[in-house]
Amino acid sequence: MKRNGTHEPTIERIIELSGIETLHPGGMAMTRRTGEVAGLIVGMHVLDVSSGRGTQAIYYAQQYGVDVTGVDISDEMVRTASRSAARAGVADRVRFRQGDSQRLPFESGTFDVVINECAVGIPDDSQAVLDEMLRVVRPGGAVVIHESTWRAPATATEKEELAERYGTTPLDGTAWVEMLGRAGAGDVHVESDPWSRPEMFWNVRVDRSVRGPGAVLTPIEKARTAVRVRPARQGETSEQR
Repeated sequence: MKRNGTHEPTIERIIELSGIETLHPGGMAMTRRTGEVAGLIVGMHVLDVSSGRGTQAIYYAQQYGVDVTGVDISDEMVRTASRSAARAGVADRVRFRQGDSQRLPFESGTFDVVINECAVGIPDDSQAVLDEMLRVVRPGGAVVIHESTWRAPATATEKEELAERYGTTPLDGTAWVEMLGRAGAGDVHVESDPWSRPEMFWNVRVDRSVRGPGAVLTPIEKARTAVRVRPARQGETSEQR
């Protein structure tokens, strides 16, 4: 869903500005489950779409012995992820490059598995992201995503407001399945429990468990993030004038 920037920075952007190593809701348990669902085994070539700081890509290589290519639209994220892979000793099996998830820079049928962890809804055109993921996976390969799903019905106006504030497209489970079908997915498997439990939503830290929104950042991290958020808001205001 295309956003107008009326609530900048979004929650997604604030988390990025915090500079801390954060994950998606469900934490590393969700990443482990993603690897299991994908059927990762030694020798597979995996694409991690919207790979961010590279945490998940590095994990897949270390735990499953796969080769991973990460793609992210941010050059800064690509550099950070590349350094992390080198520190983890997996730079020979994990590489990162800049690219748009809505127009992936790879030929069709390149990868055994294509994964996107909680970032399909961030770009303007989520359908294009899914179309591209299905395009670059080999015939018979696996595409795995996990996304926040909205259980309560929402009007078009409410969806726009949620998208502006959270920085991601608010869709229910049925809509995600339909979009995967339009992208060309065949057998679609959906798993909601235990990931849909409220306590899973804020569990986004690598270093510790989080049970609620107030505990995501420490007081020092909150202060540091506030300093970084102000220039982002000022820049957005200047652009809108």
